[in-house]
Amino acid sequence: MMEKLSIKEKLAELRRTDEDLLYFIAFLYALSTGEVGSVEMIKSGQSSGYGRYSNSFKEVFRLGVGWGYGLARSCEMIAAKIKDNADPLKQLLVKLSQVIRLGDELKVFFTDEMAFAIHTFTIRYERNLETQKLFLEMFYTISSTASFMIAANSIMAMLMGSSNSESVFTMSFVGVIVSMGSFIVIMYMIFPKDRLASGKHSKTQKFRMSLFAALGVGISIGVVLTLTNMVPLTLVVVIAVAPLFIPGFLAKRLETELRGNDEWYPPFIRHFGEIYTMVGSMGQSLDAVLRSNFGPLQKQIVAFKNRVKNRIDPEICFEIFSMEAGTSVIESGNTIMSRALLKGSDMNQVGNKVAEISAKLNELRSKRMQTSRTFETIIIVLHGLTMAIFGLMSTLIEVFHTLLSTVPVSNQAFTLSPIDPNFIHMMLPIVILVTSTINALAVKVGQGGLFKTVWFNIAMLTALGGITMYGTTAALSQFLTHHILDTYAPSVAAGTLPGIGSGT
Repeated sequence: MMEKLSIKEKLAELRRTDEDLLYFIAFLYALSTGEVGSVEMIKSGQSSGYGRYSNSFKEVFRLGVGWGYGLARSCEMIAAKIKDNADPLKQLLVKLSQVIRLGDELKVFFTDEMAFAIHTFTIRYERNLETQKLFLEMFYTISSTASFMIAANSIMAMLMGSSNSESVFTMSFVGVIVSMGSFIVIMYMIFPKDRLASGKHSKTQKFRMSLFAALGVGISIGVVLTLTNMVPLTLVVVIAVAPLFIPGFLAKRLETELRGNDEWYPPFIRHFGEIYTMVGSMGQSLDAVLRSNFGPLQKQIVAFKNRVKNRIDPEICFEIFSMEAGTSVIESGNTIMSRALLKGSDMNQVGNKVAEISAKLNELRSKRMQTSRTFETIIIVLHGLTMAIFGLMSTLIEVFHTLLSTVPVSNQAFTLSPIDPNFIHMMLPIVILVTSTINALAVKVGQGGLFKTVWFNIAMLTALGGITMYGTTAALSQFLTHHILDTYAPSVAAGTLPGIGSGT
C-alpha cells in the first residue's frame, strides 16, 4: 500500500511541474507592479489564458464580484473544492485570500511568490531529470537484451523441434516491440513536456508538404524495388526511407532556429524593459535596443520596431512578434509584457523577471539536451549492434537450413526444426523499420522539443540498421559457407554428420 501511494504521489508531483503555473504567477506579478487593485487583478487573471489557473480566477471573480461574496471568501471557497492539499493552485488561493483580507500589498506578496515559484519549478524539473536518466538507462538495457531474447527463443524452438519455429520468432519479436513501446509511452507520460514551438510558426505547412511528398516517394520506390528484386530487401528499406531525410533536415533546422531565438530572448527583453522605463516610448526604446545585436532574433526585433513606428497597437505588435519567433517561451513572455504595458506596470521589473524565467527554462532544457545526447549516442551504437546480431542470426539460420535440408538429422534426444530462410528474409525489413522507429521515438521522448525531428531519427537509424545488417550478412555469408558447409561437404555426401549422434 505504501509503494502504491509513493508512485501515485510521484506521478502527481511530475504532473504539477508545468510552465503554466510559473507564467501565471509571473503574469500576476507583472500586474502587481502596476499597483492595481485586487478586483482588477482577479478580473485580468480570468482572461489570461493559463488553463485551470485562469478558470479558477474566473470562478473567484464570479462569486466575489458577481454574487457579492467578496474576493477573500471566494478564494477560500474555490480552494476548498480542490481536494489535493499539495496542489500549488490551492495554496496560492488560500494565501491570496489572506492577503486580500488583511489588505497587504499585492506587489510584496507576488514578489515572494514569484521567487518561490521559480525555485520550486527548478527543483522539480531537476528531480524529473534524475528520473529521466534512470528510465533512459532502463530503456537501453532492455534494448540491448531484446535481440538476444529473440535469438535465444528462435534457437530453442529449432533445437526442441517446434512444429512452427517461424511463429515463435514472430511472437518473440512482437512481444519485445510491445513491451518497448509500452515503456516509451510511460516515459512520455512522466518526462517533462518542453513546449518549444508555439504552433503558429509559418514553416509548418512547408514541413507537412515535404513530409507527405517524402512518404509518397519512399513508398513508391520501396514497392518498385521489392517487385523487381533489383536490390536485397535490407537495402530496399534504406532506399525507401532515404527521402525522409528531407523533412527531417527541415525539422532539425527549424528546431535549431527556435532554440536560437529562445537563447537570445532573455537579453533582449531585459534590455527593452530597462530602456522603456527610462524613455517611456516603445519606438525610441527599440531604437536604443537595436544598437546591440541579438543574433537570429534580430530580424524579428527589427520587424517589431517597424510596426511600433507605424503606430500599430502594441498588443498586436507583441502578438505578431511571437508568431514570427515561433517559440512558446517568447510567446509567453510577450503576453506578460504586453499586458503589463497596458496596465502601466514597472517594465524594468517585469522585463527582468520575464528574462529570468526564460533564462532558467533555457538552462534546464540545455541540461536535458545534454542527457539526451548521451542517450542518443548509446542508442545508435546499440542499434547497430542489434542489427548486426539479426544479420548474423539470419545467416546462421540459412546455413543451418541448408545443412539440415541435405541430410535430415535426428536422435533420441531431440528433433531439429530449422526456420525457413525465406521467412527470415521477408521479416528482416520489418525488423529494421520497426526497431528503428521504436528507438527513434525513445530518443525523441528523451530530447523533448520539436517532435517533428523524429523523422530524422527514423531515417538515420533505418539507414544505419539496413546498411549494418546487409554488410554483416554479406560478410558472414561467405565466411560461414566456406567454413561450415565446405567442411561438412564430405559428410553430407556420405549421408552422415559427425558429432550429432546417429544420422539417417
